Amino acid sequence: MKKKRGLLFLIPFVLGVFLYMFVDMLKAGSEFHGIMLDVKILIPWISAICLLSGFVGIVLTFNFLKKSRKFHSLYQEEMDDDLNETYYVQMYRNLEFGTITSSITSVAILLALVISGSEVIVLDVSHITFSLSFLELVLLLQSQKYLSKTIAIVRQFDLALFSTPKDVLNYINSYDEGERQANLEQSFRILFQLNNYVLPGLYIFLFIISFLTGEIQLLAFLLVGAIHIYINVMQLPMVKRYFK
Repeated sequence: MKKKRGLLFLIPFVLGVFLYMFVDMLKAGSEFHGIMLDVKILIPWISAICLLSGFVGIVLTFNFLKKSRKFHSLYQEEMDDDLNETYYVQMYRNLEFGTITSSITSVAILLALVISGSEVIVLDVSHITFSLSFLELVLLLQSQKYLSKTIAIVRQFDLALFSTPKDVLNYINSYDEGERQANLEQSFRILFQLNNYVLPGLYIFLFIISFLTGEIQLLAFLLVGAIHIYINVMQLPMVKRYFK
C-alpha cells in the first residue's frame, strides 16, 4: 500500500519532467522555424466555444429538468412498486443532472461574457459574441427559475433563485441520510483533488504557458495561489466551530 501511494505521488513529477522536455523541444522547434505563440489568435475561438457550450448546456438543463418533472408525475400516479422505484430514481437522477448541467452552463456563459467583453474593449473586434452572451445570460436566468421550481416540485423544498450558503445547507440537510453521506464524500473528494492535484497542475500549466509565450503569467499565478490559499483557510471556521 505504501509503495502504491509513493508511486501515486511520484507519477506527477515524472510526467512533469517529460512534459517539460516536450515543451522545451516544442519551443526550440517553433523558434527555429520562426513561429511565435500568439494567444490573441485563440481568444475569439475560446469565446465562441464557451458561447456554443452555453447554448448546449441550457438545452440540456431544460431537457433534464423536464424529464425530472415527467418522472415525478409518473411517480405520483403509479401504484406498482417496481415502476415506482424506477420513476423515483429517474426523477432525482435527472434533477441532479439538470442541477450539475446548470452550474457548468453558468461557468461557460460567464467565460463567454467576460472573454467576449474583453475582445470588444481591448481588441475592438466584432460585438456579435458579446451580444449573444447577454442573450445566453437571460436564458440562463430562465433556466435557473425553472430549476428552482423543479426542486420545489420534486424535493418539496423552496430554494431561492439567488441562494445563500445557509439556504443551500438547509437544502442539503433535506436530503435523506444516504444521499447526504454520498454528497459529503463527493465534496471531500472534489476538495482533496482540487487542493492536491488540480491547482498544483495549474501551476505547472501556467509555467508552461509562460515558457512558451516568454511572458510570466503573474496575474494567473496570483489568482491560482489565492484560490489555493482560500480553500485551505476556509477550513478554519469548521475547526473553531467543532473544537471549541
